[in-house]
Amino acid sequence: MHRTTINLPDDIVQRARVKALREDVTVSQVLRELLARWVAGEINLAAEERTREELVALARAARGMWADHDPDAYLAASRAGLKDRDQELERARLDA
Repeated sequence: MHRTTINLPDDIVQRARVKALREDVTVSQVLRELLARWVAGEINLAAEERTREELVALARAARGMWADHDPDAYLAASRAGLKDRDQELERARLDA
């Protein structure tokens, strides 16, 4: 399991801990369930459609794999690498 740190306002954390104790669950269990439901599309947080630029800015702000990469450039380079590899394999097959 991956451990991560998130920043939350103190008042929300305190209220979440109290509620979790009352319901005999952990805050981590609640977060895992909510994230799973959000990823599955059961929970929609976006009130409106975001532009491409907004999505790129959000991805970079998340400090994930796109923090120092442009997603389009990364995917284009990845596809180019696959095309080069496919051409190499095709040449190897023809030579054999």
